[in-house]
Amino acid sequence: EQLVIDDERHIRGLLSELLMTWGCEADVAADGREGLSLFQRGRYDLVLTDLLMPGVTGLEVIKTVRDADAGVGVIMLTASTADLEGDRRRLGFTLLHKPVQFDALERAVKRALGEGAPAAG
Repeated sequence: EQLVIDDERHIRGLLSELLMTWGCEADVAADGREGLSLFQRGRYDLVLTDLLMPGVTGLEVIKTVRDADAGVGVIMLTASTADLEGDRRRLGFTLLHKPVQFDALERAVKRALGEGAPAAG
């Protein structure tokens, strides 16, 4: 099961609909705090999170997820131009910039779930 965390309602809806079309089921959370609460109660294979959210940020979400289960796939979506490369390497997540290309997101989701060939490079 997948967890989508984004403070923008239409983005949450779009991501959960896309995941459903790719054969995934997703729970949704409106912010990092709610997302972590769901994560601690559930069993997720994949977490998709926004970076900039009120309260608990996407990086804080990822740190907590990694502390709990290093095997969970994590994809961070952001419109930010901040340099997240060090965090990405240290915490092991896929970084996609908004507006997200659907094919890139689908590849990232399938890779995170262990389906399909790993990306070259």
